[in-house]
Amino acid sequence: MDILNITEKPEIDQSVEECEYHSYEPITGTDLNRPGEIRINIETQDFLTHPSESYLFFYGKLVKYADDAVYGNNDVITLTNNAMMHLFSNIKYQLSGQEIESLFHPGQATTMPGLLKFPDDFQKSTGLNQLWMKGSHITAYLQNNIGFAARQGYIIQKPDPKGTFSFRVPLKRIFGFCDDYEKVIYGSKHQLTLVRKGDSDAIFKTGAVAAGPENNPQAIAEPDDGKVVLTKLSWYMPHVSPNLEEKLALSKTIESKSSLPVGYLQCESIPVTQTRNFSWRLSVKSDVEKPRWIIVAFQTDKSGNHQHNPSIFDHCNLTNMFVMLNSRRYPEIDYDDKNFTQQFFSRVYGDAAAF
Repeated sequence: MDILNITEKPEIDQSVEECEYHSYEPITGTDLNRPGEIRINIETQDFLTHPSESYLFFYGKLVKYADDAVYGNNDVITLTNNAMMHLFSNIKYQLSGQEIESLFHPGQATTMPGLLKFPDDFQKSTGLNQLWMKGSHITAYLQNNIGFAARQGYIIQKPDPKGTFSFRVPLKRIFGFCDDYEKVIYGSKHQLTLVRKGDSDAIFKTGAVAAGPENNPQAIAEPDDGKVVLTKLSWYMPHVSPNLEEKLALSKTIESKSSLPVGYLQCESIPVTQTRNFSWRLSVKSDVEKPRWIIVAFQTDKSGNHQHNPSIFDHCNLTNMFVMLNSRRYPEIDYDDKNFTQQFFSRVYGDAAAF
């Protein structure tokens, strides 16, 4: 038995001599707060990078649109769950000019798998560091919406000056490529492109916001939209230095120009026809790989409005759903027990939990 091997030495992995993060900024002249592309480049050099453990760092503030004034403690306004992703319409990863993954609607696209993958205690620990704190109600409340109240306290009440924030979003929470491929990459140019859009989907508030001084909670201003001002956006990428033995082995693999399989995430959206039944033909990028999973979600009137939360989805009284992949149907048995108004959705919930 192993417990009797008292002379056994502990195994220590010394294959990596050093792993150090380096910061990369957007190209010169980039405006972080106007609609358009924000590009960050990591030029081709003689080192190993580890994209799976890289992350985006956001620094900014939530202020009033008209004059950049700060909000008060009683103002019912904050950022939405996963708000940093809701600031962009597309995020794209390229290696040496080759597109690896291009994610449209990244706010919804990253929220959907996050709702299925993250346990509830995630938001109570490291989740808020990447602005992951789910709302418990479709309306902005400080008393009855626990997630909203936590985000409002973190962004409005605690900072000095009020409204300032910083968040660290791992790339494995954005791209299926980074989540699936956990190895290092050598000698490639990395390019990250984020297409900035407006702030409406990143901000959540009530119609009228209390904007009076702290000592006068009765002072109510006219409805005042907020805005998100990003003051810094950086991409932190680990540089990995292997030991000599591992470096020689990697050199042989690199010289052989081996093909590396990777996974990716794809997001599409369509306006739903106002009929009882409808079908949706999904596009595919390659006939080599088939989809490993498909997530479908519905939203009604959630985009472009500070009073609606785009990180919450609607059941739309769905009664059945299935996917036809070539000639095979998934699932083979109808969801015939589904009635959301009567709380009949046990099979659907079980399948979602099994994800």
